[in-house]
Amino acid sequence: MIIGVILKYIKTYQGINYIPITSKDKFCGLVGNNGIGKSTVLEAFDCLFNDKTWNLNVTTKRSGLIVTNPSIVPIFLIHKSKITVNSEIAETYSNVIWNIPETEIANINRPHFKEFTNQRTALIQNFNIDEYYLLPLGVDYNLNVNISFFNSNIITRTLFPELDHEKTTLDETELNILKPLFLEIKALYQYIYIPKDIDPTTFTKLETKEIQALMGETLLQVLEERVPNKQITEINKSLNDFLGGLSHELEDYSFRTPTDRQQNLRKTDIYNLIIEAFFNIRKLHKKQGDNWLEIGDLSSGEKQKAIIEVTHNLIKNHRDNSDNLIIAVDEPESSLHISACFDHFMKMYEIAESTHQFLFSTHWYGFLPIIEKCSVTAITKKDGDHLFDLVSLENYREAIKQQNRTSKGKLPYDLRLKSLNDFIQSIVSSILDEEPFNWIICEGSSEKIYFDFYFHELKVYNRLRIIPVGGANEIKRIYEHLSVSIDEFKKDLNGKIAFICDTDSELVEFESTNTKNVLVKRLVNINNDTKLINISSNPKAPPTEIEDSLNGKAFNNTLKLYKEYYPELLDFVNLEEDKQEIPSYFAMDLAPSLYKNLLAFFDSDNNKYDFANSYIKELEKEEYAIPNWIIEIQEFFLNEK
Repeated sequence: MIIGVILKYIKTYQGINYIPITSKDKFCGLVGNNGIGKSTVLEAFDCLFNDKTWNLNVTTKRSGLIVTNPSIVPIFLIHKSKITVNSEIAETYSNVIWNIPETEIANINRPHFKEFTNQRTALIQNFNIDEYYLLPLGVDYNLNVNISFFNSNIITRTLFPELDHEKTTLDETELNILKPLFLEIKALYQYIYIPKDIDPTTFTKLETKEIQALMGETLLQVLEERVPNKQITEINKSLNDFLGGLSHELEDYSFRTPTDRQQNLRKTDIYNLIIEAFFNIRKLHKKQGDNWLEIGDLSSGEKQKAIIEVTHNLIKNHRDNSDNLIIAVDEPESSLHISACFDHFMKMYEIAESTHQFLFSTHWYGFLPIIEKCSVTAITKKDGDHLFDLVSLENYREAIKQQNRTSKGKLPYDLRLKSLNDFIQSIVSSILDEEPFNWIICEGSSEKIYFDFYFHELKVYNRLRIIPVGGANEIKRIYEHLSVSIDEFKKDLNGKIAFICDTDSELVEFESTNTKNVLVKRLVNINNDTKLINISSNPKAPPTEIEDSLNGKAFNNTLKLYKEYYPELLDFVNLEEDKQEIPSYFAMDLAPSLYKNLLAFFDSDNNKYDFANSYIKELEKEEYAIPNWIIEIQEFFLNEK
């Protein structure tokens, strides 16, 4: 993946700028004010991968000459198995980059290098660096290989040990030693850029390079499979037979080509005719009821949705493999109604899961509380200089708290507040629609896995969306913000929202009101069953997490899968024993010391998440009773009263 890029005199960026993009995630966002340089990053990659025209900074030109040598230098993190031809020099170069110290970098570039070293530290934690190359490698405006501020004495000595020791950097000719490696890397990826002002009608035509890249095959490949040479030979034979018969009838006359060797239809002729006469006249249409509406006749927001949905469906349903695709979208929320933003971003998130990397710029921050695996670069300016703050959404709340203390610039609009406001507005707008969305706000990603399974039909037929927000404190914060709007528009509400909390040992309490459209409850185990009770009601013990509230028999059968991997913590699990189909807390009936071991198991590694997926697979094997509290939530969404 591309973990960052060094831009020099590209569009809004003056001088050298290092823009971090990710230290782990494939879904990568750029946020900031208009004109700050978000789109520039995406456009720069289009120049690099697709040879598009460079948009240079205004200071680069003097008397019509380019005087500052602009450059685009991505930093690639590439699995070693991907580089086959130039692996030896990749290994040599990468080893230096993994270890290059700050002292090797010119003083003026050390602030940029520090950004890189912060990422490098995170990469070492997130990846087995013995399996990956780390390669800063790009080009300058004249398409010479460029490595920006990494061009240093240690690189020079490593790549050219025979050079004079007084020479501390490599010139353009010497850097060409890396050109075959750069070209091999460039060939690894297909970069598809969808700018904000793209014409959807043109973009979605089957003849475009972008759509064919998304399909994973060109129209010529499609036609070669469906119109083979045998058919073309038969057409030529039939036509020549016709001309032969006609010539016989005309006696001394014949229809011929000027040369002695008569020219037949070539397959490229046939293919081009088919593309022109068959594919070129077809445009993308969207089904509206019983009718088909041409994409050009859709609203601006619907056009924007169509581009992402077509991309999503081609990658999901048509391509065999999308590992080489890097997709970039500029302001995907543009012209979109705020109520549709959530689904739009979730669609992009699903695309990212199937592709090599997905980049986007945006002004809609509502995705921050709801997307779990995403890296966001906040771009700001201070005293004329660009500043960059990289946040991983996996722990973004803690990261933002820390960066508010250490950030070089001011995170735009107060990122935390803006993200919450956008998210709240999206929810409120969606439940006021005539065709409303419904929502479950829960604590964590493991809860979402269980809810996705149990409420699958509600998701399909009732437009239910399930959002993990990272704990009871976040649920409280979202409810308190939402309750103001809900109270104001209560007569106009069409959708419903359920807030579901655990009962923690340190209970998060807040005042809440349940209505026909709003359910605010927490789980608690009492009288051999799991109940949904009001947040501030009694009882407030025992601590009850979702793992305590599952079907006991299915829970125990799933736990058996993990005993051999955690023999000490799960010593109490009997592989021959079945449990009752009552809440797992009561079915397991563990002594306090053994229950602590069970909690320690769920706190180890990624077990809460992995166990949830294993539990769902167990439910798919046989029919288990649905917990009562799940049925109660279902009835809330289905009950019209």
